[in-house]
Amino acid sequence: MRYFFQKIIFLTALLLVVSGHQLFAAERGAQARIAVAKDIDSVTIKMSGGYEISDLLSHEMIEKDFGFGPKVVTKGVKGLLLGEKEVITRRVRFTSVRDVSVTVKGKERRYRGYVDVHVNPNGKLLVINQLDVEDYIKGVLYHEVSNRWPMEVLKVQAVAARSYAFTQMQANVKKDFDVTNDIYSQVYGGLTSERYRTSLAVDETKGQVLTFEGKVLPTYFHATCGGHTQDAVELWPKQSWAPLKGVRCIYCRESPHYFWKRNIRLKDIQDKLIAKGYKIGLIEDISVTKRNNSERIISLVITDRTKKQLTISGKDFREILGPNLIRSNNYYIVMKGYFCDFLGKGWGHGVGMCQWGAQGMSLQGFTYDKILLFYYPGSSISTAHGSDPVKAF
Repeated sequence: MRYFFQKIIFLTALLLVVSGHQLFAAERGAQARIAVAKDIDSVTIKMSGGYEISDLLSHEMIEKDFGFGPKVVTKGVKGLLLGEKEVITRRVRFTSVRDVSVTVKGKERRYRGYVDVHVNPNGKLLVINQLDVEDYIKGVLYHEVSNRWPMEVLKVQAVAARSYAFTQMQANVKKDFDVTNDIYSQVYGGLTSERYRTSLAVDETKGQVLTFEGKVLPTYFHATCGGHTQDAVELWPKQSWAPLKGVRCIYCRESPHYFWKRNIRLKDIQDKLIAKGYKIGLIEDISVTKRNNSERIISLVITDRTKKQLTISGKDFREILGPNLIRSNNYYIVMKGYFCDFLGKGWGHGVGMCQWGAQGMSLQGFTYDKILLFYYPGSSISTAHGSDPVKAF
């Protein structure tokens, strides 16, 4: 009798995954595709419960069973090696009735939805997690704001993150993935990063996006603006929409990133510039030549000891030195012999929502919708329905 019930449970689990893509498509809404690992040699996959492995190119089932792994997935001679078994395809999908565990370079994370492994033309592996956009946002929030912050801030971040996700999903529909899992898109940790309060904020704002003139707005955000957000057009020339204009912010003054200081050796700056292809000798002076209306640096001139000068944009200079070292483009430079001090304000690119400012506003009683409309003036909160709710810019 015990064996009979175990068999029933086993067969039920297989039925849940046998339909593969159709199962998830029927139960889930818009799907986000996140590159969780790129250009790697191997990945370890593990699945609990009923699972299915399918060929993404032929759509044929490769294997279905109960409990998989952990198995190391690598490039084979003709396709992909799943442990010792080679499958003749360059793209494989792993589907589980629970979740898929992915280990890359010793770090394990669990993901909802599908996990796809591709062999790229260079022979390296690309790992993509595809899942419902609402579940994707649940895996984002913990990394973007503290789950201990007021609920109104978490709801602000949920709407902003969802709106950004929709714009990327529509912009990258012909590519293999929509976003990455790092600071260059939105930091994402999958099911491993979900927390009760952040997931509640996602549920309470389900489907809500910011729109402008009937289109989803690319809702950029950053940690601390330092007193004034900046126009998106300063960084991205084609994004001159009214809701992405800079606003004066008095709410982020309690941020630990409001003021910062860095002391950097001039030789280290020279080496980083040379590594990026700039020709410059020993640096004698660095001076700011132009700022925008938010006081962020547009351009600088670097003079070496032969009096040769190099003009560089503030954006490129910060990127070369490192965005975590030079936390924003709002700073002053004090030359000190072989070193210089950078005295700055804020952390991040400065466009859109200031996260510490949103936290400050919530502590003063502002609700999430008021906070959103403050940082994205002229926008509207709309509800997304279906896989293509409203067009993106």
